[in-house]
Amino acid sequence: MRMNGIIGEIITALEYAYDVSNENDNFYSAYISGSAIDEMDYFSENNIPFSLLTKLGKEMQGETHIDFIASEYGIDEDDLLYSSAPSSVSMEGTLLIKSTAPSFIKKEEVMRFIDEKKIDKLYISSLLLSFDPVRKEIVSAIESKKDKIERVVIDAKDPVNTMMLEDLYDSVKRISMAVKECYISGEVFTVDGVKRVSSEMVKELF
Repeated sequence: MRMNGIIGEIITALEYAYDVSNENDNFYSAYISGSAIDEMDYFSENNIPFSLLTKLGKEMQGETHIDFIASEYGIDEDDLLYSSAPSSVSMEGTLLIKSTAPSFIKKEEVMRFIDEKKIDKLYISSLLLSFDPVRKEIVSAIESKKDKIERVVIDAKDPVNTMMLEDLYDSVKRISMAVKECYISGEVFTVDGVKRVSSEMVKELF
């Protein structure tokens, strides 16, 4: 039996807490977010089976992420990747992702994920495809395993999460040339051979 795969980032989002902050003290509320969370929510709500590939920092924040996704989505801790780099943060809409754990996903790790989980369809965060070196690692892994991948869907619903538009374009183009079917969710740009799909219709592809 083949499996659907999600490749995305998990972050801690910090938002200014207006109700408790004052002139002397600033407070922030924290919650767990990121494309991987959004995509797992979508798959769970639509009863679509999936496996997750992400990378987490080895600190208290990373441990919080682990506890959350294990309890909410049944993710096995042994299946997760870890990095000595810190976990990712988004503060009041400013995303800090470079040099954090997800940005160190390696080609070999993606290839192993595809093989061990028997992945034939992938749902990938556009953020991780929009800056080096992580985008090259992911794209190169897909190119190496193109005989096993039937379909790739790129989650580009939120254009704010794109680091380098040119890099994302190159990633999407390379993936579309490697796999049988390539789709993009979002209005970020048009690439020949890549079909556009609405967020509501993504479930039809998995």
